Amino acid sequence: MNKFERTRSLHQFYRDEFSRLIFLPETDALPAHIVTEILHYKNSDIATLEPQIMEAMTDLDADKELAVKRMLCAIAAANAAFDFKNQGKPTPFSKEMSDTITGWVVEALQHDDSINLLVAGIQVFFRINEIEAALFLISNYYAVVNPSPTVMKILLLVCLMEDDFNQMQTLIQQLTANPEHIGEDALTMLMIVTGIHKLGGCPESFIDFSALKMPDYEPDFSHYAWLLPAEENGKTTVLVACDKRYYFDHALTLLGSVYHTNGDRLNVHLHLYNPDDETKAHVNSLHQRFPGMVISATAETITPVFGINVWYASRRFVFLSYALSVFTSPIMVLDADCLVRKNWSDIAPHLPKSEIVLSYSNGAPPWEQVPAGFVYTVPGALSRKYLSLVATFIDWNLRRGNAEWFLDQVALSVSLDALPAVDQMAIHREPLEKLIDIRYTDDTFSWTVTTQKSGGEAYQNYKAAMQQTYFA
Repeated sequence: MNKFERTRSLHQFYRDEFSRLIFLPETDALPAHIVTEILHYKNSDIATLEPQIMEAMTDLDADKELAVKRMLCAIAAANAAFDFKNQGKPTPFSKEMSDTITGWVVEALQHDDSINLLVAGIQVFFRINEIEAALFLISNYYAVVNPSPTVMKILLLVCLMEDDFNQMQTLIQQLTANPEHIGEDALTMLMIVTGIHKLGGCPESFIDFSALKMPDYEPDFSHYAWLLPAEENGKTTVLVACDKRYYFDHALTLLGSVYHTNGDRLNVHLHLYNPDDETKAHVNSLHQRFPGMVISATAETITPVFGINVWYASRRFVFLSYALSVFTSPIMVLDADCLVRKNWSDIAPHLPKSEIVLSYSNGAPPWEQVPAGFVYTVPGALSRKYLSLVATFIDWNLRRGNAEWFLDQVALSVSLDALPAVDQMAIHREPLEKLIDIRYTDDTFSWTVTTQKSGGEAYQNYKAAMQQTYFA
């Protein structure tokens, strides 16, 4: 690991996960309302908070007091980096503020380098994307901070991003040797199983990777019910899967955006989870709103289970595997809460003639190597092979109660790894920002919501326009 470019490209969401909770009981010596504002409410108004912190009276010795106060100032200023502060949009942290925070952390540790302050400093640096500074502290104080589960998790994430296999293996062994270090932390478990997979192993708990080696396993496709028949007209079909709430809240405006930008040049297939009579009736009336556009629909009944949202997100790819045996024209999977901005005929000619087009992001962790928000397939031997692996992986894990976070993207990513090299080379990878954009630029094919599950002003205005145009 040298420049940590891939780690620095990570979405802020992941940096937040391991820096949100900071254990600093030394702050009990300061006024509770100040500490609560910073550690609980994530207040980042450092201009107001710094004088309050520095003027507070404590019974700590002089060195400890200055160290705790300066670290609390650093934490408060670093709160501005949180994902929710920027509505989920990737936003570089202020270089000037980063330098100020670095100075405060250094000053704090010069006066007291006990473990709680060290770990807090590492978390602050990680949150504001000063990766080298965080790793410098870990390296220089390794014997002190090594027992900290938080430090081990941060280091494991960096190792996963930078392919540092030797240290990755050591950290996985350390974490799994003491289950208390992991607890109920789903993200840490996800890092561990994907790390084991990258190291050549086959984890079978949390998420079962043995599903990649089940050539005779077939998901049950017999329970799909057709509500509206598909029509073979040679056009690409946009596949959208959703339950009733997402249908009315999001999928309808997606349909509006497809029609608005592409007219009748794209088909749409709705795969509906547990649709009631109201939803079915509404689907049957859609042709009146979108004349000329072919809309087909299927229903899938899913009984209430743990992780139902994971089922909804993942089972669309099981259906896609089935759809490749029914449709003869290309199928494009889109998230229900995205909005199409471009005519597909403006995008498709710039893509190579490949059976499969997937997106990629340089800042994606291993479990997001294949984003699930855009998958384009042309029915053929390679697409059937790949999606069969994906469907088996998802179905096998869901049937065993492994409805874990990111299951769909884990399946897409590790199934790609499982293909022979010649097959992997035949799959085209397009930069994510050209196909799905959370910055809402004019050059991308579609806009989608951020990690905060809300779109910015441009997204909301476009969504409102689609609602007004087609459903008012």
